[in-house]
Amino acid sequence: MSLASLLMPEGEFRVVRCDVVDKLIQCGDGDAALLYLYVIRQGRAFDEQTAKRDLRLSDERFTRASFTLTGLVVEQQPAAPARPEHAPRYTAAELRRARQQDHRFQAVCDAAENVLGHALTDALLRTLYTVYDHIALPAEVIIELLSYLGRDRGTFKGRDIEREACIWADKGILTTADAQRYLAVAEAERPLRDALFQALGVVGRSPTAAERSLVALCLEKGFAPDALELAMARMKRGIGTFSASYLRKMLASWDQKGVHTVAEITALEPESARRQEAAAPVSRPPFGAAPAQAPREEQLADWEKEWLAEVQRRKAKQGG
Repeated sequence: MSLASLLMPEGEFRVVRCDVVDKLIQCGDGDAALLYLYVIRQGRAFDEQTAKRDLRLSDERFTRASFTLTGLVVEQQPAAPARPEHAPRYTAAELRRARQQDHRFQAVCDAAENVLGHALTDALLRTLYTVYDHIALPAEVIIELLSYLGRDRGTFKGRDIEREACIWADKGILTTADAQRYLAVAEAERPLRDALFQALGVVGRSPTAAERSLVALCLEKGFAPDALELAMARMKRGIGTFSASYLRKMLASWDQKGVHTVAEITALEPESARRQEAAAPVSRPPFGAAPAQAPREEQLADWEKEWLAEVQRRKAKQGG
């Protein structure tokens, strides 16, 4: 049988998610890929014990595969709500009237078109008016925000505007002077921010919202790039794949203990691995290679148990 003949099988069709498949290829966990195919094939009839038997997986291999797969799926969830709760659903007439009659909002729209280099779509116009009318950022602050996004990212979407607007509103950035002070700090932090992104493996591409959130957490709490590299190395050893939520839990645990440097962390949490693991690159095993052994329950830290419980809750919610 040729591989091409598998592309159009007879009988019932099942659909795979390309984003999950891409993540599975990247992490190179053959057991997780096999388990994903099995889940797709079984649908709501999926049963863990039957799956272990059918796939000939030991308890440890199945736990590891499930750990990896559910972690990948969790990472597909948005890092933050794309739209503030209870935002009005403005009509096209309301938006048109606002742009024609409110000279301050008109200035916001003109600035957005200048930064983006094209006319506003209806969706972008609605987003800008939500920020202006519902989130209630002043027009001059929104213009500063748009200029910042243009310089920082080159191109951006409506959800990027809303997410950043919510951050600015939470920080109380309500005047041009507030915005300029905030942006001056952000500019001064750029070299450190770039180094943190590099520690995350963000090279030659734009960071995701989850990666931006992690870097913001490191900047807020005072974690240096080598501390983030240490977290990445421990994540690799712990679950064998990238998970922003796993990293966030680990960093939060360290912050609660008051440790933020590699020296402080390794002094508080001694381990058999060399201290130089902080600088070790996070490489991926070849596709199909046998995964590392899953940690036993008693070996997990409290934050790891909480993270695993959260993954299982989301998995159950998605299955329900």
